[in-house]
Amino acid sequence: MNITKRIIFVLLILIGLFIGWIIFGFFAENYEESKFYNIEIPEKLNFEKPIEFLTNRQIDSLKRIKVSSEKIVVIGDGYSGYDFYMWHKPTEKGEIYIKAFELTQNVQLSEWKLSNRTRNKITELNNEYKIYEGRTVIDEGTFENFYPTRFELWFKSDSSGIEKKLTEKKYVIDGWDR
Repeated sequence: MNITKRIIFVLLILIGLFIGWIIFGFFAENYEESKFYNIEIPEKLNFEKPIEFLTNRQIDSLKRIKVSSEKIVVIGDGYSGYDFYMWHKPTEKGEIYIKAFELTQNVQLSEWKLSNRTRNKITELNNEYKIYEGRTVIDEGTFENFYPTRFELWFKSDSSGIEKKLTEKKYVIDGWDR
């Protein structure tokens, strides 16, 4: 076999491998996403959908809410992402952030993205509840395919490094199509 035929043969093998890699990636991604399609929402549990958006006036009113315990409010949808409003009384330095879990399978959602994009550093201590904010998309799922989700507010202490869950809120959400 001369050198030209060998080069063509190797190129054809590489092109075939590349096409196979693309097809495998497409089906693997669809399989992962399909786990979040047609999830049956338990009837005995009461879920609300997040409000899709707030006006500036409504956001300002959220910031004036007085609370007596930790609280989470989620605003948005799978298409444009979710805004997280978190109330916490900063009595210890550290950070707060959100974790989320699909309820029927207890699968953690967008683990790195969600906790990092909702992370708020607490450097000033106060004896009153303060509002913190974060924003991100939830990768799992697709538009208009809703599934039950538990959002949890977590605190990690600077001094001890210990994480503890502060509160949780359940919603029915949809994911972000890529």
